[in-house]
Amino acid sequence: MRRRWVPLAFVLILAASCTATNVEAERSPEPGPSPVSSWDAVHVASNVASIGMPGSDVRRDIDSVADAGFTGIRLLVKWSDIESVEGTMDWSRSDAEVEWATERNLAVLGVLTWAPTWAVPTEYALVSHPAPKSAERFAEFASAAAARYRVKITAWEVWNEPNVAASYGPSVNPEQYCAVLTSSSRAIRAAAPGALVITGPTSPAIDSTNDLSPATFVDALYRCAGAATFDAVSMHPYSSPHLLSEPTAAWSSANEIAAVRAVMERHGDTGKRIWFTEFGAPTVSSGPGVDEQRQADILVDGISTLSQLPYAGPVFVFDFRDSMTGSAVPDYNYGLVRSDYTPKRALDAVRALAG
Repeated sequence: MRRRWVPLAFVLILAASCTATNVEAERSPEPGPSPVSSWDAVHVASNVASIGMPGSDVRRDIDSVADAGFTGIRLLVKWSDIESVEGTMDWSRSDAEVEWATERNLAVLGVLTWAPTWAVPTEYALVSHPAPKSAERFAEFASAAAARYRVKITAWEVWNEPNVAASYGPSVNPEQYCAVLTSSSRAIRAAAPGALVITGPTSPAIDSTNDLSPATFVDALYRCAGAATFDAVSMHPYSSPHLLSEPTAAWSSANEIAAVRAVMERHGDTGKRIWFTEFGAPTVSSGPGVDEQRQADILVDGISTLSQLPYAGPVFVFDFRDSMTGSAVPDYNYGLVRSDYTPKRALDAVRALAG
């Protein structure tokens, strides 16, 4: 969920090399069916990360997404919230979000993510978004979620931005994530046959001590988990304050998309698409922030650029509504509308592309 900007140092790491490649590939689940799903008609969708923030109204947020012309929505299904106490499940918040999205005929992409404190190693309890201690235990949660929403959630991402330490602490671990992905994929397909399994979306990054670039990480997934484990690859190709179509440096999200696609081609997996499940620009004066006109320009350019790729899946705007307009935190200001639901210039610009 967070927007991450690449460090200056580049440290080549060998940890991405999956030593158990052949064994893991043999244990990968069989590929699921290739359904003609509601996602085939979804080109531009939206995130609603502001749900649960001060002033948030679930129905109003989701109504606003549908009323703007979006036909798909991305919702977090957080293990850390649903089972904060081991053995006690509270689905009420997710139920409300999924139910209303379904009422509005929105295709729902669910994100299975974040582990409760009891489900992570004790020494990492205070780490931001630590990886789960047990891949199989996470898969049990994935199974429960997929079964509960088997008709209403037709695609699942397994974790959020697992290629960076900030989202998969304490440090990127592709082999451990492969175990999570493989177990969860098997669980989802058993509980909800036909549901799409999407890899955890990559954050912008370069190879370093704690993070892996999208291409390095995705290559590791092919070698550790195997192509049969997932139905699509997912990325978060942020470019702000620059246009995605005009990379200004040797490293850019545009170049990384091409590198990820090259990885897929090397593994003979050209039939799969890349889903772009977060893309946007924050309206703040610091960091990657821009003014509202520039935000609109970045979104129109990025959505158009991504949609024209022959292997593109849906493009998800991040975010529909600011979590906290005026905050100095960039992540809280990515909305097409402000916290009070008044529109920014980007709303009409993106609405024209979503229809």
